[in-house]
Amino acid sequence: MSSGDTPVQKIIYHAPFEYEEIVEMGKVPGYATYLYQTCLKRKEQADAEVEGCDEILAYLVVRDAEGAVVKITELVQSLMFGTGPTVHRKVLTLAKRGLIQLGKSKTDARAKDIKVTASGLERLKDQTKFMKRCLE
Repeated sequence: MSSGDTPVQKIIYHAPFEYEEIVEMGKVPGYATYLYQTCLKRKEQADAEVEGCDEILAYLVVRDAEGAVVKITELVQSLMFGTGPTVHRKVLTLAKRGLIQLGKSKTDARAKDIKVTASGLERLKDQTKFMKRCLE
């Protein structure tokens, strides 16, 4: 990285001390700050098992607010979260961590209904607080 790099090039080269100076000068939009900080956070946490799980939690919360009961098959058929095996792995990870609860479906004996737990909702609230801090 040379001293003549643009602010965007400095971000790409991951120079945190220079990045903070750029943000303070107002040269980086809030959304770019959020994405950058999210990438850094993921790198620090390095928990590949939960990669993509927040998206599933968000989907479940929105569908619940709409009055819908979500089944694993809906997640798979939406094609938003990966293939069948990927979705099943993510769902099991979320359940194992106590972020969702799997229950017997009232309408289909073969299916499982998915509900977000208080811990899952708290995780999304924490992510919302993180996003708000980045966008300030």
